[in-house]
Amino acid sequence: MDDGNRPDRPIAEAKPEFSFYIDVFSYCNLRCPSCIVGNEFGDKAEWPRGLMDVETLRRILDKATSECLVTSVGVFNWTEPLLNPQLPDLVREIRRRGISCRVSSNLNVREDYDFEALLEAAPNLLRVSTSGFTQSIYERGHAGGDVERVKRNLRRVAEIRRRRSRKTTRFIVFYHIYNDNQHEIEPMKAFVEDLGFTFSTTHAQIFPVEKIIDIREGRVSQSDRKVLDRLSLPLGEALDITSKEPAESCVLMDRQMVLDVSGNVMLCCGASMNRVNALGRYLDLSVEEIQARKNAHGLCGTCLKVNVPRYFFGSPELEDLAARSVPRKPEIARTAP
Repeated sequence: MDDGNRPDRPIAEAKPEFSFYIDVFSYCNLRCPSCIVGNEFGDKAEWPRGLMDVETLRRILDKATSECLVTSVGVFNWTEPLLNPQLPDLVREIRRRGISCRVSSNLNVREDYDFEALLEAAPNLLRVSTSGFTQSIYERGHAGGDVERVKRNLRRVAEIRRRRSRKTTRFIVFYHIYNDNQHEIEPMKAFVEDLGFTFSTTHAQIFPVEKIIDIREGRVSQSDRKVLDRLSLPLGEALDITSKEPAESCVLMDRQMVLDVSGNVMLCCGASMNRVNALGRYLDLSVEEIQARKNAHGLCGTCLKVNVPRYFFGSPELEDLAARSVPRKPEIARTAP
């Protein structure tokens, strides 16, 4: 008999919340030295190949929505999503479920790319990464890219948006700040805002987590040093700050699901694509199994001790460090004790 204090049936537990980041293509057309594709971290033979089709994404989304609350889906992590010719269909598959869809691109695609079809699919956000206004500066961070092609494509998108009555996609041009490209922030900002897009900046970072830890422990390659010397947020000093308060938990672990192009769950969006970071096929694992495998992974303890998540997400203290560090002398990597 109900005593008035307890329900007749147990209250169902709330579904866990996750944002999903899914690589829908297996590679990138640029070789940015701060990224794992450009700095070739790990064994590329272990990376999956191919592209994700609509049926595979449909099955992933069916499972995801049945067992958790999907707050958003980003169709990117380490690779260039616009290289998948089925991208508009993939976006539609996400949007028809009422899920927010995000696309991040370097926009170095052919100038006959069908942006009309992509806009018709209506992703909620299209973010374009850049790191310069002139080619000589841009190519230092976006190696292999052509900033004039990016500008032409931005103009094309702006023209399509002007013709469309519905403007459902938010556009952000995301400028990566280095020591030597800050004089080109204002010209790019003016260009972008004149087209009607939002302009935003962030301090460039080096990836993946394993490389950050290697550098922290004194294992630094010559190519790493070149990147470190350009960073407006000096990595060694930033990690000195973050390490003062080791992290006890990580939102990348607790609130994100990262899948490679084959549908394998990866440890997190900041870790490499090395096979050791592949936790299993998403369609074969429960949320509880996935989270248990994340928590048991050896990389996470070291990452939390250094508090790499705080480096990724930033803080006022790190912003102050960046402000004090430009201009500055080239960074001397900290050596292991």
